[in-house]
Amino acid sequence: METHVQEMFPIADLNDSTKNQATYQQMWEKIIAIAPLQSQWMKHVPARWVAFEHELVRLKNDGRVILTYDDLLEINRQLAVPLVEDDIMEFLWKIKFSGSFLCFDLHNKKPFIVLQAQWIINAFKAIVTDPKFITELTMKQKLEWTAYEKSGVLPVEFIRQLWGRYQELRFLEQEETLYIALETLGLLSKPLSVDAEVNYFIVPSILQTADPEIIRPVLDDPDTVTTVALCLKFDNPFIPQAVWDKMIAACIHRFQRLEEPRLDGSKFIQRGFACLQVKGLWKMVILCKDNAMKMVMFTRSRDQAVLLPGTGISLRKIMQGILNRVLKLNNQSHLKYRFYLHNDYRFTSGERMVRVEDLYRRESVECYSSDGSGWIHKKDLYVWFEDDKQKMQQTDQHYAVSSVADKTKDVPGRHLSPKEIGRLSRYIGSSYLTFFVELNCPEKKVEQEMEEHRHLAFRSRITKVFLHLRKMKAGASFGAIADALSEHGMDSGTLMNTLDTDRNVNSVYDETLPDSFLQQCLSMEDASNIADHVDIKAYFNLFLELGLSPAKVDDFDDQYRHVPAREKVTAMLEAFIKETNPCPTVNTILLAMRECDMDTESLVAALKLP
Repeated sequence: METHVQEMFPIADLNDSTKNQATYQQMWEKIIAIAPLQSQWMKHVPARWVAFEHELVRLKNDGRVILTYDDLLEINRQLAVPLVEDDIMEFLWKIKFSGSFLCFDLHNKKPFIVLQAQWIINAFKAIVTDPKFITELTMKQKLEWTAYEKSGVLPVEFIRQLWGRYQELRFLEQEETLYIALETLGLLSKPLSVDAEVNYFIVPSILQTADPEIIRPVLDDPDTVTTVALCLKFDNPFIPQAVWDKMIAACIHRFQRLEEPRLDGSKFIQRGFACLQVKGLWKMVILCKDNAMKMVMFTRSRDQAVLLPGTGISLRKIMQGILNRVLKLNNQSHLKYRFYLHNDYRFTSGERMVRVEDLYRRESVECYSSDGSGWIHKKDLYVWFEDDKQKMQQTDQHYAVSSVADKTKDVPGRHLSPKEIGRLSRYIGSSYLTFFVELNCPEKKVEQEMEEHRHLAFRSRITKVFLHLRKMKAGASFGAIADALSEHGMDSGTLMNTLDTDRNVNSVYDETLPDSFLQQCLSMEDASNIADHVDIKAYFNLFLELGLSPAKVDDFDDQYRHVPAREKVTAMLEAFIKETNPCPTVNTILLAMRECDMDTESLVAALKLP
């Protein structure tokens, strides 16, 4: 209210505009006076944009709900003075922040606009409204709803049933579009999965009330090493619960749920509370309440020395980035927060936390919690924040150690090739976010790449992030990646398995298949046959393995973006067969498909042995 509301005008008799003329005049004068406070005031806007926006308003008034990118291109072509295509994206970014329309997937090659916000509201209402206000649910659906209310887990098949009851709103016709919109708005969240497709969503606002005590036995275990709690607290005491719901949704989508022996993993996701796997052997507890959020990292180890300075820095940066995007999405970027440290991951009455600023000036500061008083030390601060004084010393030592390690492992002193990146991506699992942040890839860019390529398999999306890192020429060397793998509990020796050697000298099946078949040259006629057996979600890595450059694959994506994916893959295979000299063999394609975990046996059968 203090930030946005300039003045209030009580007006009676709204149905009769002939009354209260003086009040209306005062209101208009105030509107004119505060108009310059708008973020876009006095900024130049191309006249062509005005004409384009006018057309969108006309379509909205006509009842149109969604405009795809192809729709936008067609509308633009019919304008008296069309925009060049690059300007369309800039125009979409402008209207996204003007509040007129809802724009999604702007980092993608196929963004879309929802003209009627109420349509999304209705779709969400269909899956969150209390069932007593919903008629015509079958007995089975009522039981499914009860299970959903208890767990917050909403199966895709049940969503389809609920949306299918509103045929006039055509939710099912735009099912994938709705998922993207609801996930972007933080209303639904599909849990992170590395190996398999997840067929359900988590609805954070439906989750059960948080019970932080359920993780207490794990944290109290003598073999559990924990950080102090990092608390992020807003200056404003009134933070909407929706902010924390969206924060939990974002975390579920980026980190895997914690799994502990003899404990029900589903209990670790509750409203405003989550326990997640975040970095190698490290896990996280996140708890949100009122105007604050607490985070604690923990791992099982008898070695207390495992808690090194900087352990939580990458996670803190990630969580800050996520929160800032949630606030921006809710038009609450003006809200300010501060960091504190505490000795308890829970919130209790009368607790006293330690300001980070105080620890920079003092060696120890006392704090209070339900368990009594305790002390937070400066070394606790450097778990979550950089120590500028030691930073240069550690950097020099770090590179010296890395250099020795590289020589020991015979790892090349260079950046990875695209083919090697494709191979390495198979080893990057659910800790991908902290992994890339520690390689100095901004968390925001990692997320943009992951979301832009959501149609690809997890491994291919990781490859896309690596390629961006390589383009930045930062953090993509063998030595830096070896260090990051070790930091995340992964075997850095696997890098030797990714080296770009000529694998064609090896046979896929050895004596199982005749050599005359394996060395048979591929023909143009084989392209469509092979394409039928390619995993469409993994085609990007397949063509890197076959030696195509990322730029060439991207060119095909642009050229064939309006045709089915299978047709695009066929065209790429035809080009590969035609342009490769000497001719690629059956063995070439089988080796590449095996590297990408594709079904080679069915392809062998389809190619027909001589």
